[in-house]
Order: sequence, then C-alpha cells, then structure tokens
Amino acid sequence: MMTFLRLIPVALFSLTALSLLTYQGIEIVHALTEYVRNK
Repeated sequence: MMTFLRLIPVALFSLTALSLLTYQGIEIVHALTEYVRNK
C-alpha cells in the first residue's frame, strides 16, 4: 500500500511534465511554421 501511495505524486508529476512538454512542442512547431511562411 505504501508503494502505491508513493507512486501517486510521481505519476501526477510525470503527467504534468509530459503535458507541459507536449504544449511547448506544439508551440515551437507553430512558431516554426509561421517563421517559414513569413520568409
């Protein structure tokens, strides 16, 4: 039971980090496509 309770914050942290990284990746792709279009 203790290991399960310890896994919950780790899982939440991983999910938050993954969603932030995904969002950042999408933003970078958008910026790059706009940069290429404006050239």
